[in-house]
Amino acid sequence: MKNQKYWLPVAGLLLLAALLFALEKSRTPVWATYQKEYFAEQIGKIKSELPSVKDPAKRQALSHELAQWEKRKPKVVNLVLPNGKVERCLTCHLGIEEISPSHPTNTFGCTVCHGGNALSLDERTAHADWYGQGHPGALNSASLSCGGTGPNGVSCHSGNPQAANNEVNLVKGSIMATKAGELSSVRRMLGLDPGNTVPGLKPGRSAQYFPNPLNGRPQQAGFVADCLTQCHLNNGNLPIFRFPKGARVKSTDVAHANGALTETPAYGCETCHVLTNATHTYVGEDVTIPHDQVGFGMVHRLTTQIPYTQCNQCHNQGQHDPIHDIFTPRKDMQQVVNDWMKPKLSFSRRVKDYYVPGEVFARCEVSLDCIDCHTRQDVMGDGHAYQSEYSAVHIQCMDCHGTTLQLPRTKVVTSLNDPAFEEKITNPVFPPLKLGDRILVTAKGEEMPFVRQEGNRWQVYSRISGKSFNIPLVKGSACRQNPAQQGADSCHRCHAESTAHP
Repeated sequence: MKNQKYWLPVAGLLLLAALLFALEKSRTPVWATYQKEYFAEQIGKIKSELPSVKDPAKRQALSHELAQWEKRKPKVVNLVLPNGKVERCLTCHLGIEEISPSHPTNTFGCTVCHGGNALSLDERTAHADWYGQGHPGALNSASLSCGGTGPNGVSCHSGNPQAANNEVNLVKGSIMATKAGELSSVRRMLGLDPGNTVPGLKPGRSAQYFPNPLNGRPQQAGFVADCLTQCHLNNGNLPIFRFPKGARVKSTDVAHANGALTETPAYGCETCHVLTNATHTYVGEDVTIPHDQVGFGMVHRLTTQIPYTQCNQCHNQGQHDPIHDIFTPRKDMQQVVNDWMKPKLSFSRRVKDYYVPGEVFARCEVSLDCIDCHTRQDVMGDGHAYQSEYSAVHIQCMDCHGTTLQLPRTKVVTSLNDPAFEEKITNPVFPPLKLGDRILVTAKGEEMPFVRQEGNRWQVYSRISGKSFNIPLVKGSACRQNPAQQGADSCHRCHAESTAHP
C-alpha cells in the first residue's frame, strides 16, 4: 500500500504529460514540423558558412539572410497557377528543387505530373491517387503524367501531330522497354539462327511468350526468367552498390560482397532523365525525403544532359555468358563506383570506367557521352517494332564520318519551326542555331542538331558540357574501309583501343 501511494501520483503525471504531448502534436501539424526542420537546416548552413566569410559585404548579406530565416514562421503555401488552380504541395515540400526550366513549377504546378490532391495538407489524402506511387515516370503511369495535358490544355509528350514528340507512346515499344532483339542476338551467338531474326517471331510480339526461345536448351528457363521478362525501363531492377570503406571485393562475387549490392526498381522515363548516384539516394533539400532511403534521384530535377554514368546503371556492369546463362560483374566495379561518386573525373579514369575491361572502342566513343552519338529514336524508339537490335539502332559510324565515297548527309535549317530548335528549350549547352546552318542527318533521316558543318570542318558539340570536337572525315583520308561494311567491328579493326591500352 505504501508503494501504491507513491505510484499513483507518478502515473497521474505521466498521463498528464502524454495528454499534453498529444495536444501539442495536434496543435502542430506535420507540415509545420517539416517547415521548421527546413528552416533549421538553412539556419545551420548559414551559421557554418559565416565564420569563413571575409568579405564584409557578403558577410552582411549572409547575416541579414540568417535573421530572415530565424524570423520565419510556418505557414500554408498556396501556389496559384496561371489557370487559377491552387496547389498546396509546397507547404510540405518547401525545399524541393525546381524540376526543369521547361517545366517551371509556377506554371505547371505539381499535380499535372504527380497526380494526387493538390489542396490537401494531410499526407495520406494528398498522395491518394498520385501517379506511380511517387514515380510518375514509371511506364505504367507515364501516359497520365509525361503523356498528359498541361495546365494550358496543350498535349505534353503524347497526342502531338509530330510523331517524334510523342515519346511516351514511342518509348513503350522501344528496345529499352521491350528488349526487342535480345532473343535474336542470343540465338545467333548460340548458332541457332544464321541471321538477325528469329523464325516465327513476328515484330511486336514479346519474346518471353515465344515457345522454346532457346530450342529447349538447359539454360532456357533461366534465360526467360532473368533476361526476357525484365528490363531497366519496364518492371526491371537497377543495381545499388554499397561498398564498405576498405572492403575487398572478389572479382567474381561483387553481387554478394559484404552485402554491397541491393536493387531498386527502375521507373521508366526517370531511369534516364533523373540523375542518380551509385546508391540511388536523395541528396537535395526536401526534408520530407529521407537521405538514407534508396529509390530516388540525387535531386528532384529532369535533364536531357545524360552522362554515360547514367547509362551505365544498366550497361557495362559486367560480362554476359549466353552459353551458361551467367552474369559476371566486372572486376573493377569498386573503383568504378568510387569514381562515380567524385564530383570531377580525370580523363584517364573515364577511359578505364566507361567500358567493361577488355572492351574494344574507338577514341571518340570515350571522349563523347552515349547521347552524343545515340539519337533520340535510338533510345526512345521510332514507332516501329524490330526483331533485332541491329535494325533498331539508327546511328552508324558513317553518319558522322562519311565513307570513302561520300561525305556525311546534311540538311540546311530553313524554318524556325524546325524540330532542331526544340533542343534549345531543353538543353542549356545547345550551341546557337540560326537559319542557314547546316546540320547532320543520319542514314535513317533523323536530325542531329548538335553536329554541324562549319565551313569545311565538321564539329560535334557535347550535349553534357557543350565542348566541341572536330570530326575527321573518311573521304580524302588514308582510310581503306569498305563502304558496304559499316558495323562498329569493321571500324574497330583499325580504330581499336581498350581500357588496358587506351
